[in-house]
Amino acid sequence: MNFGGCIVYSRTLAEVESATVQLLKIIEAKRQSTDCISMGFDIEWRPIFKRGEVPRKAAVMQICVDSAYCFVMHIFHSGIPPLLQSLLEDDTLVKVGVCIANDAKKILYDYNVHIRVLEDLSGLANRKLGEYAKKWSLSSLAEMLTSKQLEKPNNIRMGNWEADELSTTQVKYAATDAYASWYLYQVLQSFPDATETLHETKKSDS
Repeated sequence: MNFGGCIVYSRTLAEVESATVQLLKIIEAKRQSTDCISMGFDIEWRPIFKRGEVPRKAAVMQICVDSAYCFVMHIFHSGIPPLLQSLLEDDTLVKVGVCIANDAKKILYDYNVHIRVLEDLSGLANRKLGEYAKKWSLSSLAEMLTSKQLEKPNNIRMGNWEADELSTTQVKYAATDAYASWYLYQVLQSFPDATETLHETKKSDS
């Protein structure tokens, strides 16, 4: 699975503000046709390799709201400007991802920003597929729902996300993760809840 749309990479405060304005315009256009707008959301940070070392700050934030654009924001350099904070705290936008609550906690701890309205794809998948407390990864969900692999090479995943400027490979990796979250949410939302399906089956059997 790869993101094939336009990736907007921003690293300075001015660039992140400009990217947020562009993102808001896309969201406002989508509001004309739907009440519920979902945002594929993910973050990256530089890993630590020594026991007892203080965890690094979230360095990259990626957001995707459709298949056309994905926004990769290098917040390690820019911080989170007020306009982006307002977007993240907007409770009319559903932020979706695997283990997204942990990402939200990290953003709160690192940047004092409360990301509101979260939907964990693993929990949603269990409701839709009738699984019991299965812990899905983004990769396993992608393979199960689309028969496509979401590659997670360690040299990129565990790389230096605090670099002065991200490499093309890093930007593509980050964008694809956010896109996968957004896309898989759309797929799962199209399924009925497993309990509803079971109820309908019992009705037809009777």
